[in-house]
Amino acid sequence: MIYIACAMYMEAAPFIRRFACKRDDAFRHEQVFVGEEAVVIITGTSPVPAAIALTETLALLPPGEADIFANVGLCGCSDTSVDIGTLFLVHSIADDTTGRRFYPDLLYLHEHCQGALTTYASVVTDNPSDAFLFDTEAAGLYQAALPYFSADRMFYFKIVSDCGSNASDISPTQVYELLEGNAPVVSETLLRFASYVPRRYRYSEDEEAVIDYFCRSLRCSVTMEHELRRLIQYYEMERGYAIAHIREFLGEYGLDFETDVLLRSRKEGKDVLDAFRLSCLC
Repeated sequence: MIYIACAMYMEAAPFIRRFACKRDDAFRHEQVFVGEEAVVIITGTSPVPAAIALTETLALLPPGEADIFANVGLCGCSDTSVDIGTLFLVHSIADDTTGRRFYPDLLYLHEHCQGALTTYASVVTDNPSDAFLFDTEAAGLYQAALPYFSADRMFYFKIVSDCGSNASDISPTQVYELLEGNAPVVSETLLRFASYVPRRYRYSEDEEAVIDYFCRSLRCSVTMEHELRRLIQYYEMERGYAIAHIREFLGEYGLDFETDVLLRSRKEGKDVLDAFRLSCLC
């Protein structure tokens, strides 16, 4: 199942139609539309109301382990050379109010433009100098979704509609047209991402020992180990047998499982983890 959150009905309408969703009358305070493949939630604008609407929806319709979440909607862009209608997949979200920053884990291969997004508490009416993309709900939605979805199962698609100073000039018809024009590629991408269902691989003791050594050799923190294991899972889904790839990769960096060679510092380990990420994704 794909959970799609949009701030306004005109943003959600192309996905309600595309996924043949129908209004769920069980929700008294939110507009929620449910289909066989997707749940579309209209959250309203600004971070707190959006987070509340999503939290209440997920509490009543809890997602499964293989389900994914997407926030799709319009955004402003401070770079006036970027064309209206350009689609971005967001790789970092900053909350202007709290100063916190969040990072969706873009683990899967894709062909979309990427950009950093800043969420403001209200609609921006000028062109901010400290933000590339900007909206009014993504940071709130990220925090509301995180208890239900891992960071690699959340995706934030933003379509440039203005540069801030002309945000009030956009009509509902223009909102719909911008979303409708990008809905096919967004829907196709989400269906592909949703097909990457987590699988439980059964490794032998010897194979688990190789993974454990890999973690120790890089002097992994808990966060680093989680990322390493997600990359291994991704490699299994996309490429094939991960253990053979790990053994070959370790050899390239002089790391020997048999003699228990370890890197000297966690900083070196992070550099090697970055290289392993590239070897899995490229």
